[in-house]
Amino acid sequence: MKRRQFITKTTQVFSGVYIFSSLGSFSTHQTKSPVIHKIELFLYGINIPRHFSWGTWFNRQQVFMKLSAGDFYGWAEVSASKNNPDIDLADWGGFLKEYKGLTINDAYTLLKSKQVSEPDLQKSKIEFVEMALLDILGKIEEKPAVELLCMNAKKPIPGMFCILNKEPDKIEEYISSAKKQNLQHFMKVKLFGDENTDLPIIKQVRELLGDSPFVLSDANRGYKNWQSMEDLAKPLMVLRDNGLNAMEDPAEMTNEQWKELQLKVGSLSLVPDYPMRPAWEGVERAEKGMGRFYNLHPESMGSLHHLTACAEKVKSFGASLMIGDASFVGPACTVWQQIGIGLGASWVESLEKIDESADYLNCVKSIATFRNEKGNFTFDPKPGFGLEINEQSLKNLSSSNRNYCLF
Repeated sequence: MKRRQFITKTTQVFSGVYIFSSLGSFSTHQTKSPVIHKIELFLYGINIPRHFSWGTWFNRQQVFMKLSAGDFYGWAEVSASKNNPDIDLADWGGFLKEYKGLTINDAYTLLKSKQVSEPDLQKSKIEFVEMALLDILGKIEEKPAVELLCMNAKKPIPGMFCILNKEPDKIEEYISSAKKQNLQHFMKVKLFGDENTDLPIIKQVRELLGDSPFVLSDANRGYKNWQSMEDLAKPLMVLRDNGLNAMEDPAEMTNEQWKELQLKVGSLSLVPDYPMRPAWEGVERAEKGMGRFYNLHPESMGSLHHLTACAEKVKSFGASLMIGDASFVGPACTVWQQIGIGLGASWVESLEKIDESADYLNCVKSIATFRNEKGNFTFDPKPGFGLEINEQSLKNLSSSNRNYCLF
């Protein structure tokens, strides 16, 4: 089934007010579409390093947004920059000015026009705006935002704890933290494309976790020294034989190479991530046999309303979904948890981080998602994404005026 057929399949009308059209956008009656009159940005800085195969983030700058329209508002989060603690929030957020003064209907139309036609515009910024608009739309319609996206599954799904460090003592600390939160059942580790580095990580993780937990790795296409599928498969099979269950993006590959590699590595499940980006291309690119799980990666999809089509495509050939993370710490965590639940994903990686989200969580008045006694995430459906934040408390976290911006 082609992309347009999948997207058309997700068409739905909401009380005659909002329409998810065959092109994947919302349209609203102008009389019921309030005008965006205020956009507030809050800078949330983090100084905990994160290590990847291609380099290190020594610090990163998350931005939270409260977008207000009439009597309604929506929250959103984006990873604005890395290793740039002196970011100018007003300058970074300049792209938002064109949305002020627009109705929600016109803002969504503008947003949709950018999703495919402006490839140089950061997909993360597009998702950032769409997240807030969907929150508002859900509140206006008095429906959960995921229902507006035709994501109607309700079953709780596991949270996946992520380790972004290769030092043995740090790995032990991470796993201890996961166990304290009852999140040790699904574990993700970053790998580096070097068997001498990667194998000790997998051995230590499996030794500390035991045999039962599901262990996923992400090499970020880090395995580069190969000439054939046999060359690439060998180190992956060694990792498999030492307890690795699945791997995201082992290398840069064509679709046919993905399929060939999955056959060669047997019980090791491959997880295409980059091939799914952006969503409107991923729905055409994804093919049966490339892997057993397909990752819908936040801030890379470029469109939340295309996710349903991607999910339907993947499920149509018997594969499963995962929801990744973009190092979120705030409002986007609950959004992507709800998306994961609504799509019936096998797990969600976008979790609040105990060492990075504490200050944010102290500002939260109400949140729709929660972790149950089994360590799985579920949610109590609320209009929009159901998040209530004390913005004054959020402002108080800032040490200077540059950490808050009002448009």
